[in-house]
This record gives sequence, C-alpha cells and structure tokens, in this order.
Amino acid sequence: MQVAIGQPGFAMEQGIKVHYTISRSEIGRAAIRALMAAGLAVQPEENVSELTVEQVEHENKEWYSIQVTPQCITLKVAAPQALHLAAQTLAQSVGADSDGKSALPSMVVTDAPLLPYRGLMLDPCRHPQTVEETKKMLRIMARYKLNHLHWHLADDQGWRIEIKKYPRLTEVGSHRAETPTLANHEVGDGTPTQPFYFTQDEVRDVVSYAHSLGITVIPEIEVPGHSSAAIAAYPELGNHDVPGYAPQVATTWGVLPYTYAPKEVTMRFLNDVFAEVCALFPRAKFVHIGGDEAPRDQWQKSPFVRSFMQENGMRHAGQVQHWFTHRMAELLAGHGRRIVGWDEIIDDGAVPGDAVVMYWRSWVRPSSLLRALRSGHDVIQSPDSHFYFNFSQGKLPADPAYRPHGSLTAEQDWRHVYSYNPVPAGLTPEQKKHLIGLQANCWSESIADGRKLEYQTVPRICALAEVAWRPAELRRADEFLQRIRAQYPWFEQQKINYRREDGTPALP
Repeated sequence: MQVAIGQPGFAMEQGIKVHYTISRSEIGRAAIRALMAAGLAVQPEENVSELTVEQVEHENKEWYSIQVTPQCITLKVAAPQALHLAAQTLAQSVGADSDGKSALPSMVVTDAPLLPYRGLMLDPCRHPQTVEETKKMLRIMARYKLNHLHWHLADDQGWRIEIKKYPRLTEVGSHRAETPTLANHEVGDGTPTQPFYFTQDEVRDVVSYAHSLGITVIPEIEVPGHSSAAIAAYPELGNHDVPGYAPQVATTWGVLPYTYAPKEVTMRFLNDVFAEVCALFPRAKFVHIGGDEAPRDQWQKSPFVRSFMQENGMRHAGQVQHWFTHRMAELLAGHGRRIVGWDEIIDDGAVPGDAVVMYWRSWVRPSSLLRALRSGHDVIQSPDSHFYFNFSQGKLPADPAYRPHGSLTAEQDWRHVYSYNPVPAGLTPEQKKHLIGLQANCWSESIADGRKLEYQTVPRICALAEVAWRPAELRRADEFLQRIRAQYPWFEQQKINYRREDGTPALP
C-alpha cells in the first residue's frame, strides 16, 4: 500500500458514481454488489465514471489491485471473488478529509492472501445462534476477509438442520431435557430446551447472505461419532444390540458412546441426509463429515459389528471408522463434493487422496499435520493450541458468564493467535502447496448467547485473518496492535461486544 499523505483524495460524500456501461457488464455488476456489501454507497447507471473494473491474469485468484485518485477508483482483479477483498480494503480505508468529510486517500494497493481458505466455525448444537446472530458473525468475517463459514449442524446435544425425509431429526433431536449450567458444567439446569433448528428456508437465507459477502458456507454432519441426537430420533441407526442401549439427546458435554452402526440402513439414511444437505449448500466444494472422538466401545460390544468386522477382515474397531470415512467419501463424491474430516480420519489407515484433513489435535505426536502433508492431503489448520476461540483470553471479567468451562482455560489472547506460523520449517515445495488454510473454532459449550460469541471472537478474529494472510516473517505484534486499535471505532459502530484490552466486554 502506497498512500499519498497530505494530497487530495476521493470524496465519498456523494457515493461512487458508476457509468452505465460498467453497471451493465458482468464484472461491473459484481463489483457494485461487492462494494455495496462492504457498506459503500454506489450510484449505478450514471453518465459519469468514477469506477473502472478490469479482470487480469494472475496465478492467485484472490489477487487484486486498487488505485484511488481524486477522480476515479480503479480495480483490477484476477477473478470476481477478489472484488469482495478489494471492497473491504476500500471500506477499511475510508477516513475524513481536511473538512471532516468522508473520503478515501489517494493510494495504490496490491494485495493477495497467503492461504486460500480462511475460516471460522460456529457450533449451534450446544448453545444455538439465531439466524441474525449468524449473519452478524458473517459480516464480521467479511470485514476481515475470511471466506468460509464452517457450520457445525449436528452433534450429540442437538440436530440443527431440517431434513424433509427424516422429520424426527428435528422433532426429537432439536431439543434436550436439560443443559449443563455455565457455573458448573457437571450440574444440569433442570430445564428442558425449546426445539431449535434451522428450516431449509433459513439455511438458504444464510447461505445466500454469506455468498453476497464473498463467503462460502461449509456444512458439517458428524459421522460416525457425536451422533446421539440422530440416533435418539432413529434408534435403528445405532448399535441397538449392546447392553443398556437407550439413546437420547445428550444433556452433558464431552465424548459420548453413541455411534452409527455400519449397516445399510445407516448408509441409506446418510445418503438421503447428504443429498438434501448438498442441495442446500450448492456452492460448497467441501462437506465436513466430522470423524473426531468416535468411541469404539459399542462397536466392540455389538455382536452385529463383530460379525461385520469378521466378514470384512477387520482386526480392530478403528477399521470400522475407516470404513465409514471411505463410504462417506464415495457418497459425497457422487454429489460432486470432497470430504473434510477432523484429523482422526487418518489414524487408522489411508483415506481417499482428495480428502481434506482438518488438523486440530496439537498434542498428537508425530503431528497429524505432518502425517497428512506427507501422505499428500490438503490440510486446513485449526490447532486447539491457538485457534479454539472458546478458550479463555487471559484476564477475565468478574461476570461468570464470560468464563470458560472445565479445562478450557488455556490462555489464547490475540497475541498468542498472532504468534502462529502456518508454514512449518522443513516442508518441501509440494507439501507447502497442500497447506490450504486456517480456521478458528467457536465451540459453544460455554458460549450461551451472541454477546459471549462476539466477546470470544473479536478482536482475535483480526489476528486469525492476518496469520492466514501475511507471511510470518512480515508480522510484528506491536505494529499489529496499533491496527487492531484502529478497528475499535468500527466495532463500536457495529455494536460488537468485543473484548477490551483489560478483559472486560465492550457492551454491558
């Protein structure tokens, strides 16, 4: 970025006038939509041209350049998706001229991200987020150029997406008998929850809104573990021949024993579910299948599963999970999608080469990140050591509602997030190509409402965005702190309950 300090800039008081020839071109319409989504005023179909847009060749499809003069804004992009990035840079650059009026400085910007996948995961299963709360997070994501929302829609504690063919998923699976209290997660609150799930119309609305901001929504349906809510709705999907079989929507957190059984009725169910899910998320290249924390106790105790293992030459129950991973990859390939799975999917043998591994277990040695890269898999990094935004950030306010639960007290303030290097030393050029992205996760056991979600996410999301954008050798935390502070007025304008530097929430 080169800024002409002290020279006239582009006046924004009357918006950006766009000549009708640009307004009627495909790339021009895309630019207008991106600028308006970023909150900039645009006047299309004018006889005056204050905006020019050009698509140029570049190997990085998110590359863009901006030139601002007092007369015109010129955008060059490698592909239309880069228009959203350019628009957000312009929105962040708006200041005031010597008369206090809204203006852009005269400047030249050339920019492109380090990593193509920059994500945030929301978990409405433990504590739901409403459509409006989800949209607000999408606006925050867009501001900082994150481009993927990972939507965790099914877990032990709730099934949160309407599936027309299986209505009991939401009739039974969308509510539970009680919820652990925030003060003590070992104690239930004794209060049944109200049914909560996203209708298919609401899903389409969120997906469309995200697309308008340049964000793709990636759905997650957990297989084969974290499936208590689905199995409570349809008990035949589970290992119903084990002693004490009594599935219910979970009322506690943690890892629970109910897993899908490797039966054809289960495969038909999952095929039907993913068919509806893929139709609702038409732009998602990936579908997340979970694959983490799948207990094997019920498989080991089930006569059916033991027979299944013997028939298929399986020596241990981990191979049952491996079987599920391959079946899900085959099923979703039929819908033109690649699977993403938490890094447990590579523990029990080779998985399909186009499977994406989401690395989260930072404590595992040898690192599942390196194992995935060496086996040729694309990897999205989401280590709990740095990117679990449900973990504490250091000093906490007095209000217990702002404290994490149980062992989730690892201090991960924005400086800790900012310290992460997503490109480990010693990788080959080919392995580096498989480092496709970063993601932060907002698990919601202790995030009971939208205010707490914002407090846990902002301003850490700014550090996440820069780690995914800028090579580690070009980052300086003290310099970045000044740029975070420059975002405070926008946080306040948007009524975001961000975490202040003293640990207190911005909103009462």
